[in-house]
Amino acid sequence: MGCFCSSAARHNIDHQTEINAPIAEVWAAVINIDHWEWNKWTTLEAKEVRTGVSGKLHACYEGDGKWQDFDFTFGEVNEATHTIAWFGKVAGGCLFHGRHQMRLEMVSPTVTLLVHQEEFSGCLPALNAGLPYAKLRRNYLWMNEALKAHLEASRELIFFSR
Repeated sequence: MGCFCSSAARHNIDHQTEINAPIAEVWAAVINIDHWEWNKWTTLEAKEVRTGVSGKLHACYEGDGKWQDFDFTFGEVNEATHTIAWFGKVAGGCLFHGRHQMRLEMVSPTVTLLVHQEEFSGCLPALNAGLPYAKLRRNYLWMNEALKAHLEASRELIFFSR
């Protein structure tokens, strides 16, 4: 039995943010999911950060501490490409499928580009249902900015303490 809903590309998210920190530092912060204190909109809980491992995604649409939980699976954790991606689905993906990715690119030895994306498909996104898509778009940008602020503040503390 196949799915009969069209793509929900209008809800797809793509934010890019330059962070003044080396790619190794940004990567270490991104994959350290147990210490995402900088992120008050999305957290991940899993036994390990490895392709194929499943866990719980905690989403807080207003950043106010009211969390909703969703099942997810790491689709890719690749240090060589600095990519961490996870997905969640409902009814085998026919009702809903979301693929979230954070990928890092080296701009210079001290600047990293964070490419933060999510692709939605299934009947719920096609019908503009299932999630608050506008809030997610806003929150992913805020996540990028929060990670940037966290890493750049850490670098300033190290620099000024010397």
